[in-house]
Amino acid sequence: MKKYLILSTLIVFMTALTVQAQHTVGYLNPQEVLDQLPERDAIERQLNNWLDEKEVEFEELALDFQRQLRIFEQEADDLTDSQLQSRQRELQRLNQQLEEFQFRVERDLERRQAELLQPILQEIDLIVEEVAREKGLTYVLNQATAEGELLLIHVAQSARDLDLTPIVIERLLN
Repeated sequence: MKKYLILSTLIVFMTALTVQAQHTVGYLNPQEVLDQLPERDAIERQLNNWLDEKEVEFEELALDFQRQLRIFEQEADDLTDSQLQSRQRELQRLNQQLEEFQFRVERDLERRQAELLQPILQEIDLIVEEVAREKGLTYVLNQATAEGELLLIHVAQSARDLDLTPIVIERLLN
């Protein structure tokens, strides 16, 4: 019985290896694709303009906080304990507003960037699927991680035609 179990496990393993060997894998550098698109510059400008507006708003809030803090520091010696505590709570509230504003801007920036990139990313996905089908690829890997570290350490010269990046760029630009 043990021999049968070992033999069947070995057969399943060998079958999995055979099936796996039939898969072909391509790869793509999505950041390089995005960098080649003229729409990327327009999106970047739009996001930078929005950030500039938010920076002005933040500076106004920060200046108000600093003004309130200077007034508090100048008048602190003349305030009663209850007035002192009230002003401290007000300064804490203003400081919290600044922190919340920064958090909202970061969250909104990510949301805006995703909204603006979504149509481009969908188009890239469609082209990648099309090219993968044409080349008979089962999988397409990202050439690099989100931090820019290479995911594919080595690609044999004979496998360079599995790099879909130039084909996707060409199709996106046409």
